[in-house]
Amino acid sequence: MKLASTLVVIVALAVPAHAGDVYRWVDGDAIVYSDQPPPDGVVVTEMPGRKAFAVVTAADVPDAAPALEAAPPASSAEPDLAPVSMAPATVDEILELSGMRPQLPAFATALGAEYLPRPGQLGGRDGARVAQIVARQFVPERMYAAIREDMRRHVDAKQLAGMAAWFRSRLGRKVTALEIAASKPEAGPKLAAFAAALKTSPARPARVELVQRLEWVTGASQETTDLALAVAGSIARAAAAAAPAERRARVGMIERGVDEMRGQMAPTIAEGVLAQMLYVYEPLTDAELKAYVDFLASPPGRAYGRVAHAALLRVVREVADRTAVEIVRAVPPQRWATAQKTAGSTPPR
Repeated sequence: MKLASTLVVIVALAVPAHAGDVYRWVDGDAIVYSDQPPPDGVVVTEMPGRKAFAVVTAADVPDAAPALEAAPPASSAEPDLAPVSMAPATVDEILELSGMRPQLPAFATALGAEYLPRPGQLGGRDGARVAQIVARQFVPERMYAAIREDMRRHVDAKQLAGMAAWFRSRLGRKVTALEIAASKPEAGPKLAAFAAALKTSPARPARVELVQRLEWVTGASQETTDLALAVAGSIARAAAAAAPAERRARVGMIERGVDEMRGQMAPTIAEGVLAQMLYVYEPLTDAELKAYVDFLASPPGRAYGRVAHAALLRVVREVADRTAVEIVRAVPPQRWATAQKTAGSTPPR
């Protein structure tokens, strides 16, 4: 569930790769990121932005859209944690029930879209080359195979059984269904309205405390930031590596720039994560939400969160780095800048 929560945050918040005023421009063979505007005459390229994407619901997870319309009445009854099956668990089943596998194709498409040129940045032939590279690198099946292999290497049968006890339970399925439903584009306006309403009608302190515990256990803010910066870092590193030796930026400087972006993004992401989680899990009673937090804090819950996050981040970083390197080799950064300057100098018709 931890991984599913992170993907929900990315989709629902539509977090851009900048929080605040962060500028990106091409300087020779390097891509510069800064919180200060560039020198006069420099063409600023659009920062990557996250688009909401559709999520495919797992076949065995019920549709939770009605649950988002109105929360059920609060109840002090014990959450229903009875598993629906006692069969031996498999990694494939866990990744399916968690909602990660069904969401991976759209997630890969959304990340790959960050490398596609914006209007006016490249000519048709170069744009087609970039699109082909992205399609060749961001293959959901290969990404899933790598994540599944990591899970198989680092999770034992006892841990799988503990994960299955939650994921197969009625409450576990209900939580996954809520997360998947909240990931759909049509949930965006509802989330925005909910977040706005929180400013005048704050959530109950006890509820906020539960959600804060959930965020702490899942590390959703940090994970969201890590994934966003995987793309930005890959572009900067690839551009630096392709630059002539005398103009090549040191690796330390590049990573420092990425760290600065992390600091600028963190407050906005953290604030949005809290509102988003309050919205997604509103249909749950306090007892149900506490049961979810308790699972995530348990040994099998921690094992799933740790391994799934590490596997996803590793796969995304590897694919992002390969994609950026191949794109820079096929279409050097200065060609993007030249194309954009040419487009920008053309008077509108």
